[in-house]
Amino acid sequence: MESPVFLLLCLSIITAFFFLLFLRSSRHRRLRLPPGNLGLPLIGETLQLISAYKTENPEPFIDERVNKFGSIFTTHVFGEPTVFSAELETNRFILQNEGKLFECSYPSSISNLLGKHSLLLMKGSLHKRMHSLTMSFANSTIIRDHLLDDIDRLIRLNMDSWTDRIFLMEEAKKITFELAVKQLMSFDPGEWTESLRKEYLLLIEGFFTIPFPLFSTTYRRAIKARSKVAEALSLIVRERRKEMMMMMSRSDEDDRKVIKKDMLGALLGGDDGFSDEEIVDFLLALLVAGYETTSTIMTLAVKFLTETPLALAQLKEEHDQIQAKKNKSSKALEWSDYKSMPFTQCC
Repeated sequence: MESPVFLLLCLSIITAFFFLLFLRSSRHRRLRLPPGNLGLPLIGETLQLISAYKTENPEPFIDERVNKFGSIFTTHVFGEPTVFSAELETNRFILQNEGKLFECSYPSSISNLLGKHSLLLMKGSLHKRMHSLTMSFANSTIIRDHLLDDIDRLIRLNMDSWTDRIFLMEEAKKITFELAVKQLMSFDPGEWTESLRKEYLLLIEGFFTIPFPLFSTTYRRAIKARSKVAEALSLIVRERRKEMMMMMSRSDEDDRKVIKKDMLGALLGGDDGFSDEEIVDFLLALLVAGYETTSTIMTLAVKFLTETPLALAQLKEEHDQIQAKKNKSSKALEWSDYKSMPFTQCC
């Protein structure tokens, strides 16, 4: 016979479950949201969305709900009530009015991992300042003079370590991360960058899981990894700030020239007076921003070129012509080389 306490506990949980379900459906009707299904309390339809995106064809999550509720529907994912739009005109209207009628935001589960000062979460004047600083650095001669050299060197370094069989997507992610760390903080691949990358991978896994540490070991690991990444970046920021203050206090102009010209140097050397915490969140956001997109584009470029022999031959011809003009076959690419690659840039 079951314990009365156990039965009472079960009854309480069931009652709370249906109360939350009723509360959510009442609130849904009151807010006049588009039709849809909020799913289970707290979890919503997060599991269905995650499961769909782990398959080769994630579109059915959207397609099934569009067929049932229309091109604009309501659901509940990653801890937040969410309205999905699969309608072209609506999406265009939202994008055209971002910052006016709509504000860009992320679920709290993701913002907790990014940090409150992340560029992806900033709004207003602070976002404009950070965005302006990023664009000025990206358009500077520093990028033009060093970026291609760094790309060339890092790709050669990774390719030399490849065995007979590799997973291209994983290698592309590794190269992307190493390049980002180099441009942001002037660190070459090594034990420190590899340790940082391992924690970073655990962190971004938390973006696509149930955002409750109690229920999700993945999210718990992501929270811990975020703390470790922030701690490692904070140490670098403090050391660099101290180093720059010592350099700037010297009267010798040659001493000042050895200050590292990277994104961290731009953040510390500006007149904005950013705190260490703001800089750490900003660096983390930049690491996240291009990681998946850049590595995916690299992988797809190889895939489609492999499937299109004519385009691959034309690409190879363009690069062979550039290589033939160089004195040494191992000489790295220069900015002038990149500007003379019209077909490569089209790809």
